[in-house]
Amino acid sequence: MTTHRPKLCIVVGSLLILAAATAGATEGLRPEIVVADPAAGCPSAAGAFVVLLDPARGMLILSGAPFPGGHPAGDARGGELEVVVPGVRGWRLERASSEIGQTPLWAARYPFLGAKGSGCVSFDRELWSSEGDLVTYARWLVEEVYLQLPAAERQRRPDLRLADRELSLRVEREGFGPVHLSGREGTTLACRYSDGPRLYLFMPFLLDEPAGRVAVQVAATEGSYFDTTAKTTLGWVVAAPEEPGTLADTAITVVVEGVVSSGGG
Repeated sequence: MTTHRPKLCIVVGSLLILAAATAGATEGLRPEIVVADPAAGCPSAAGAFVVLLDPARGMLILSGAPFPGGHPAGDARGGELEVVVPGVRGWRLERASSEIGQTPLWAARYPFLGAKGSGCVSFDRELWSSEGDLVTYARWLVEEVYLQLPAAERQRRPDLRLADRELSLRVEREGFGPVHLSGREGTTLACRYSDGPRLYLFMPFLLDEPAGRVAVQVAATEGSYFDTTAKTTLGWVVAAPEEPGTLADTAITVVVEGVVSSGGG
């Protein structure tokens, strides 16, 4: 039997995420904050920004430095904190702390526009050109990524952090040789096989760094990545170094080969 290898395998980056990486290149502008809000389904989340989710109240964005649209919300001192900002009478946090000790917090609340749910996300991009830029990014991460993850994975690890970590994947498809893809979490990695014009798109997110557990959103398009041709989401694959994941009905298996933290570890 002849083994066919992909005719073309290219790596492309999501324009949204590449812009985020460029804008966030300056480090140290924001301290890492750690927030716990069990009432919102968030035992703990850490990052330059933390977003708490409540189906009735929407998204509460928190950071340890001013941001477009943000309002002073008290000090993170390692204990309880009640956040009072426009649109929120009182959002009580069980714990709010910072890596640098006591620090002022800024916050803003925004409604959901699509999917609703509880839990939390965080991200480490520091610079934002406008309030709209920040809110669009947060809604994408919340509504199009986090709330679309398999429910079992969100229950297993309620916090999703998007940082700057490098992921290496091996994609296997029945009848074809393996394809090695690597890139930053949240970017789109693409491969076109030799049996047709369909371009397969893989967008990985790190669920658990110590375990190397990754969720990969798989989509496909008949056009190129950058054109307006509709892209069809095929589903999610969850995999770890010793636990390959397979997407039903596609004969595609994803294997995690490596994770490199944003700190280089």
